[in-house]
Amino acid sequence: GMGVGISRSSLAGAVAKEGGIGIISTAQIGYRDPEFDQKPIETNLRVIKEEVKKARDISRGGVIGVNIMVATKNYDDYVKAAVKANVDLSVSGAGLPVNLPKLVEGSPVCIAPIVSSVKSAKVILKMWEKKDQRCADLLVIEGPLAGGHLGFKREELMDIDMTAYENEIKGIIQVAREYGEKFNRHIPVVFGGGIYNRDDVKHYMSLGL
Repeated sequence: GMGVGISRSSLAGAVAKEGGIGIISTAQIGYRDPEFDQKPIETNLRVIKEEVKKARDISRGGVIGVNIMVATKNYDDYVKAAVKANVDLSVSGAGLPVNLPKLVEGSPVCIAPIVSSVKSAKVILKMWEKKDQRCADLLVIEGPLAGGHLGFKREELMDIDMTAYENEIKGIIQVAREYGEKFNRHIPVVFGGGIYNRDDVKHYMSLGL
């Protein structure tokens, strides 16, 4: 729900300036550009660099990343454009980002898959380990309360049991720990989307995120 005009340089730059990670959505990122109607993909790829620069200027040295949906047409080109724009982090969901390590190879760009289940986390991390000897630098959980492209059926979203889903969250955290031990690093786990009250946040932090 943050793509197409919301999560751009102004928001990302402001967040990064305050010490957070400023994330720019590449979904139709160039829609305001005069050339977008005639050349949408080419315009989007060009505007990625422009938006990242604007965000960096605002952030004054803060961390800037991009969110690129795997379902995006020409996904590989979008990731490569972000790498050329010198982003710090590339986040991908709406599908399994199986080629993400290869696309950022040779660059300092950190990578983070968006997962909704233990199964998806294991599949992605196992594949990255086997194909590229690479691990995630960050895991993003999008549960049933998040917006956007989720790993849930429509009927599942109509009857949300967050108490039951907590076991899934614990499982994903455990997967991150296991792969962190394999690669001798700490893999942070964060929530993407969803509204949680203060008590919920304190509780999930106590789980080791």
